[in-house]
Amino acid sequence: MDYRDKSLLLVIFGITGDLAQRKLLPALYHLQQKGDLPPQTRIVGVSRRQTSVDQVFHPVQAALDGNHFDQRVFDQVKTLTEIVTMDLSSVEAYQSLRHRLRDISDEIGPGVSRLYYLSIPAEAFVSVVNQLGATGHNEPFATDIDQPRLLVEKPFGHNTASAKELVMVTEKNFGEQQTFRIDHYLAKETAQNILTFRFQNPLFQSIWNTRHIDAITIAAHETIGIEGRVAFYEQTGALRDILQSHLLQLLALVTMEAPAQLDSTSIHRAKLRLLDSIEPIGPEEVNTTAVRGQYDTYRDEVNNQHSRTETFARLKLRIDNEQWRNVAITLETGKALSEKLTEVAVHFRPTGQASGSNVLLFRLQPKEGITLLLQAKQPGLQNDTDIVEMDFDYKRSFGSTSEAYERVIIDAIRGDQSLFASSAEVLSSWRIVENVITTWAQSTKDLQKYPVGTDAKNL
Repeated sequence: MDYRDKSLLLVIFGITGDLAQRKLLPALYHLQQKGDLPPQTRIVGVSRRQTSVDQVFHPVQAALDGNHFDQRVFDQVKTLTEIVTMDLSSVEAYQSLRHRLRDISDEIGPGVSRLYYLSIPAEAFVSVVNQLGATGHNEPFATDIDQPRLLVEKPFGHNTASAKELVMVTEKNFGEQQTFRIDHYLAKETAQNILTFRFQNPLFQSIWNTRHIDAITIAAHETIGIEGRVAFYEQTGALRDILQSHLLQLLALVTMEAPAQLDSTSIHRAKLRLLDSIEPIGPEEVNTTAVRGQYDTYRDEVNNQHSRTETFARLKLRIDNEQWRNVAITLETGKALSEKLTEVAVHFRPTGQASGSNVLLFRLQPKEGITLLLQAKQPGLQNDTDIVEMDFDYKRSFGSTSEAYERVIIDAIRGDQSLFASSAEVLSSWRIVENVITTWAQSTKDLQKYPVGTDAKNL
């Protein structure tokens, strides 16, 4: 069945929050603009404080307003939306919400796909999921076509122990097949294209291994600081925020074995095998394989002159399997750096016959595409060479591309978990970095201070 033949009932916990207003609501607007939302769609926003649809959408309109803004479409999305004010600790409030959702489902059904999107603080997650389960939100209504699905924003825990608790809570109340752990990096066009590029181009199949590849570097750099996200960032830091989740998932896509099929189950099995083959960083290795930094105005921004929170993190990893043994793996991420970019760089080994360097770049932002750096002869009578680019740009080749959260919503309606992280992958990722987290919590002596605008190469 085409997902547009379903009816959509989207419940957004935390609709007044930063992530919902910056990413999710604009994604719904764009889907409606393109005609990609199911014709029968309803949105229920859950807020702990009294608010209105107009108040919720006012900052969203301000952000979208521009040459291509369509007021008619924006008003349509507002019309599809209603707000429910809830005390998240009240059983009666969850029961009342369920009654309202059942009424809406009856109005728009049959064939309803019901999604619960949790854009809430991490400390509220366990309570909310337990309450949803206890009051029957995990069970389908008569008009539903699917089991209700839970969309969960990272971070998936704070360490291995807390991640295991979250996995147990979601498993108990919704189950693995109903739980969609969002990693919006994986929903970007270039990330989606990595598997296609690797497994459907014979040119690269035979050279995708340690014999031909010398190093892989995955970097996510931002020029901005924490942008007012004080409470979140002080509890999280760069390692937990980006590296443990997004970058390890990208590494899995780049280095996993070919799955039996390009379906959700096979992809997750192949990713998990790869993650399980990455050696965890031992306590004695942290000082030599991990680097952390903090930009120089961070402590003033968070009003904590003793903060240990890193705004830059770099890890060197080893994959212990035949395909990748002895390939240098580097993951790094940071804020307040000199350049905004997210990219995967695959460095090919020079040979006796070809001593030059070749690099394959997968760019996720700011300009999505794929670039191959090659050696070419310069014009003239000499045999001097220079690096040239073979460049594929998504926008130039295909026009506009979908934003990551548009794909997140559609795949959740479809029930396609390919671009979402499984519980086993989450736990394996925490295993890799656990000793780094523990060591960094004990001391700040290796925490480098760096000026805003620093080149990451200098850290």
